[in-house]
Amino acid sequence: MIARYSYKPIFQYKFRPFAPDGGLPADGGFTVILYENGILSFSTYDAQGFFLDELCFSLPGRMLQYYYSLLRNAVSWLPSTPNDLRGGEKSLYGSSFAFDGYDPIRVFSMNALLCEPCGNPAGFFARHLYVLFEDICNLLTEYGITLSMDGFTWDADRIRPFRKSQLTASAPQRGVI
Repeated sequence: MIARYSYKPIFQYKFRPFAPDGGLPADGGFTVILYENGILSFSTYDAQGFFLDELCFSLPGRMLQYYYSLLRNAVSWLPSTPNDLRGGEKSLYGSSFAFDGYDPIRVFSMNALLCEPCGNPAGFFARHLYVLFEDICNLLTEYGITLSMDGFTWDADRIRPFRKSQLTASAPQRGVI
């Protein structure tokens, strides 16, 4: 079962691979969710899309401040981004991005969209979305977490994951972590 928290998600990224032959992919991808209390959740899925596991990471409050400043910088284009962006070729994976206060954005064939010529609206939004995602990834890197379009790892010497069952009723509040 997917863990539920009383805190609101403020960022979510989903990666779902597709098999090139139309069969089942090797795995079912992952989801990363950043909550308003600074907890980052990383969940994995099997090839049929069933939940496998979840690890959590505690991030400092200043990371959330940086995240919100990135969102403020995106206010000129993010509200008008289509909820569905598709490149012309068959995609090997799908991605979904959700940012605090905005509808989720599904993207297929991100690499093809990034190469669209200037003036193409889908390419414009895909490039902006990719840069925002990359900026968020750079923030996470500062705390020992490496997130990419198709992967998630962490530096065990810098940050330690924990399980939801380790959360207590006195879970840290925003800015206290």
